[in-house]
Amino acid sequence: MMNSRANVRPYNPHVLIGNWLEDRVMEEEVLNNFLDKRYSGQLASQKMTEVERMSQSFPLSVSGGDGSLRFGHQTMLANAWTHSAQYTGEKSQLNCCLALGIPHSSGKDDGATEVTATGTTLVRSTARSAFIIQRPNLAVDSQTVKYGDEVMISDTNGQLFLSCVRSSTRSARTCDVIFTNNRNRDSIWVIMHPSSHLRLEFEGTEVKIDDKVVLAHASSNKCLSVNEEHSNRSPYGREYELLCELSTGSNSSYKSPILWKFQTQSAY
Repeated sequence: MMNSRANVRPYNPHVLIGNWLEDRVMEEEVLNNFLDKRYSGQLASQKMTEVERMSQSFPLSVSGGDGSLRFGHQTMLANAWTHSAQYTGEKSQLNCCLALGIPHSSGKDDGATEVTATGTTLVRSTARSAFIIQRPNLAVDSQTVKYGDEVMISDTNGQLFLSCVRSSTRSARTCDVIFTNNRNRDSIWVIMHPSSHLRLEFEGTEVKIDDKVVLAHASSNKCLSVNEEHSNRSPYGREYELLCELSTGSNSSYKSPILWKFQTQSAY
């Protein structure tokens, strides 16, 4: 009898030992939590990353038959600068467009949000490169934009506005370009004809889609420009630095890429 009891193993796979009830409850909670997240789309594998979301294609406004740029248009602002090689004269275009960069704190206590403005080489309409042309008083209308008009350029949510701000690290001729929710005089731009000799003549005439224009900051008269000497790699590809700088005002003697064109979706 004693030998038969000695040969019996008190533990086997069916024996529950230790805090078995607590372990079972925790396993069930983990499983239920996983199922809840899966059904609600909250799993990390189901979530779309910020880069994927901002890189999604975004619809632009359809230009009318007259080809005019209008307030309220959802557009893309592409740089229209063309290089000429020093010795061969061969021409090449700087392919980049205005885009939202990386959000960061303004460093102030006013709760302002600042997003770097960049020139992305991914030249297509996305959630970060589509913008709305608005009046400074945010009045809603579909009137045509004319040379000499003051405009504001906002993201598609109407919350961040393209602005020119002073920088302690730059010379007096240049300023930083950002998007900020702190809308003020720094967020107002003037659309000008690229030739200083024709600006007075063209003032008050309609701006057409794909016309080459100069965007001058209303307060400082500095022009939106691409800094070709400074670029970096980002999750979106190569990005150029944008800045505002004084220009000569002569189309033939521009030394930096300050020519831009508004682009919309063609109706044809």
